[in-house]
Amino acid sequence: MSLELSFIHQGLGNKGFKIEVRGRDHYYCRFYINGEIKTKIKSKVGGLSRRKYKTLSDNLVVRIYRSLYFDSKNQFVEFLECPYTEEEYQRMLYEKGQIDLSST
Repeated sequence: MSLELSFIHQGLGNKGFKIEVRGRDHYYCRFYINGEIKTKIKSKVGGLSRRKYKTLSDNLVVRIYRSLYFDSKNQFVEFLECPYTEEEYQRMLYEKGQIDLSST
């Protein structure tokens, strides 16, 4: 199952990620705690300006969700759709030892 790139960008943007542009068409997302504390959690997510890649293949979606420490594509899609909150994501990253919440 492929996903629309705009759906991924919008979903991540609503959950504490900031989309960063590098070069002309390389878009990355990086997770920030409370919008301020930059974390090491990041992934390349393509670019909205490229018509060829408006829909990402399943292989690319797998690369994105794995680099963001989700266990499954379903978990990633739930996060993007809203039932999965930013705070729940922070807790999941903390439990996996990927971030330290003591400084927040």
